[in-house]
Amino acid sequence: MYSSFTYTANQIVGKKIKFLREQKGMTQQELADLVKADRQYIYKIEAGKKNITLDYLDKIAQALQVSQSEFLNTNI
Repeated sequence: MYSSFTYTANQIVGKKIKFLREQKGMTQQELADLVKADRQYIYKIEAGKKNITLDYLDKIAQALQVSQSEFLNTNI
Protein backbone atom coordinates (compact mmCIF):
# COMPACT_ATOMS: atom_id res chain seq x y z
CA MET A 1 0.00 0.00 0.00
CA TYR A 2 1.19 3.55 -0.58
CA SER A 3 0.26 6.92 0.82
CA SER A 4 -1.89 9.00 -1.51
CA PHE A 5 -0.05 12.07 -0.20
CA THR A 6 3.22 10.86 -1.68
CA TYR A 7 1.91 10.50 -5.24
CA THR A 8 -0.06 12.67 -7.65
CA ALA A 9 -3.48 11.53 -8.84
CA ASN A 10 -1.96 10.68 -12.23
CA GLN A 11 0.65 8.48 -10.57
CA ILE A 12 -1.92 6.70 -8.39
CA VAL A 13 -4.18 5.94 -11.36
CA GLY A 14 -1.19 4.96 -13.50
CA LYS A 15 0.15 2.57 -10.87
CA LYS A 16 -3.30 1.04 -10.49
CA ILE A 17 -3.66 0.55 -14.26
CA LYS A 18 -0.25 -1.11 -14.39
CA PHE A 19 -1.08 -3.33 -11.41
CA LEU A 20 -4.40 -4.45 -12.90
CA ARG A 21 -2.90 -4.94 -16.37
CA GLU A 22 -0.10 -7.11 -14.99
CA GLN A 23 -2.58 -9.00 -12.80
CA LYS A 24 -4.46 -9.92 -15.99
CA GLY A 25 -1.19 -11.04 -17.62
CA MET A 26 -1.56 -8.36 -20.27
CA THR A 27 1.25 -6.43 -21.95
CA GLN A 28 1.19 -2.68 -22.55
CA GLN A 29 0.83 -3.42 -26.27
CA GLU A 30 -2.19 -5.67 -25.69
CA LEU A 31 -3.89 -2.98 -23.61
CA ALA A 32 -3.00 -0.35 -26.19
CA ASP A 33 -4.55 -2.49 -28.94
CA LEU A 34 -7.76 -2.92 -26.94
CA VAL A 35 -8.17 0.83 -26.34
CA LYS A 36 -6.84 1.80 -29.79
CA ALA A 37 -3.83 3.69 -28.48
CA ASP A 38 -0.08 3.67 -28.93
CA ARG A 39 1.95 1.54 -26.49
CA GLN A 40 4.01 4.61 -25.57
CA TYR A 41 0.81 6.38 -24.53
CA ILE A 42 -0.06 3.51 -22.17
CA TYR A 43 3.49 3.64 -20.81
CA LYS A 44 3.14 7.38 -20.10
CA ILE A 45 -0.23 6.87 -18.39
CA GLU A 46 1.19 4.11 -16.19
CA ALA A 47 4.20 6.30 -15.36
CA GLY A 48 1.86 9.11 -14.27
CA LYS A 49 3.16 11.39 -17.02
CA LYS A 50 -0.16 11.83 -18.85
CA ASN A 51 -3.52 13.23 -17.81
CA ILE A 52 -6.38 11.09 -19.02
CA THR A 53 -10.06 11.89 -19.22
CA LEU A 54 -12.71 9.91 -17.40
CA ASP A 55 -13.94 8.73 -20.80
CA TYR A 56 -10.50 7.30 -21.57
CA LEU A 57 -10.29 5.80 -18.09
CA ASP A 58 -13.60 4.10 -18.86
CA LYS A 59 -12.11 2.55 -22.03
CA ILE A 60 -9.19 1.21 -20.00
CA ALA A 61 -11.54 -0.07 -17.28
CA GLN A 62 -13.60 -1.93 -19.90
CA ALA A 63 -10.45 -3.41 -21.46
CA LEU A 64 -9.26 -4.58 -18.03
CA GLN A 65 -12.79 -5.72 -17.10
CA VAL A 66 -12.99 -3.64 -13.91
CA SER A 67 -15.13 -0.70 -12.77
CA GLN A 68 -13.79 2.85 -12.84
CA SER A 69 -14.06 2.92 -9.05
CA GLU A 70 -11.35 0.25 -8.92
CA PHE A 71 -8.86 2.93 -9.98
CA LEU A 72 -9.75 5.02 -6.94
CA ASN A 73 -8.99 2.19 -4.54
CA THR A 74 -5.41 2.87 -3.51
CA ASN A 75 -4.87 -0.54 -1.92
CA ILE A 76 -2.64 -2.58 -4.20
